[in-house]
Amino acid sequence: METIRQADYVPVNGVIADSYRNDAPNTDGDEVDMVNRLRSYSKYQPNFEVVAKDRQHQIVGHALMIPVTVRSPWHSFDVVSIVEISVGRDHQNQGIGQAMVIELETRAQLAGYPAVSAIDNSDFFFKNNYVPADNFDIFSTLSVDLNANMIKPLADGSLFNKGGKIYYPEEFFGVRNTEV
Repeated sequence: METIRQADYVPVNGVIADSYRNDAPNTDGDEVDMVNRLRSYSKYQPNFEVVAKDRQHQIVGHALMIPVTVRSPWHSFDVVSIVEISVGRDHQNQGIGQAMVIELETRAQLAGYPAVSAIDNSDFFFKNNYVPADNFDIFSTLSVDLNANMIKPLADGSLFNKGGKIYYPEEFFGVRNTEV
């Protein structure tokens, strides 16, 4: 795993587009543009965006997490959210996605974040020890299925009495692709 460099942006766009083509289960057609918008987010951290490369040093995977805020009437705190993960179709089911998630979790833990969240309609994050966030009274402000709002505490008790709603930055949102 490597931290993304600006020279990686164009090949990463290709990997994202390849990974999400043909209406993959977790796609809305905005993934490439969303990643590009999030790089201008005030809390964006390049070390929270990683690429995986093959033996020929070609980018075959990409993952991005961003700080997001959990707010309730009583408190506010940041967690990080994995907002995009993609692996080129020829390299899927080889553990690349899982390795990128583990790398991002390690970076989040080293940065002192209490948890990593993700929105996912498959069992990928469940297999990586994420649980529905409502187990900790943490809910998404996005219109998603309750079981798709996943979270993984990074330390015992890190989410104790910390419920609230996860708020994403405006850069996360954009015009959704409605073309078929």
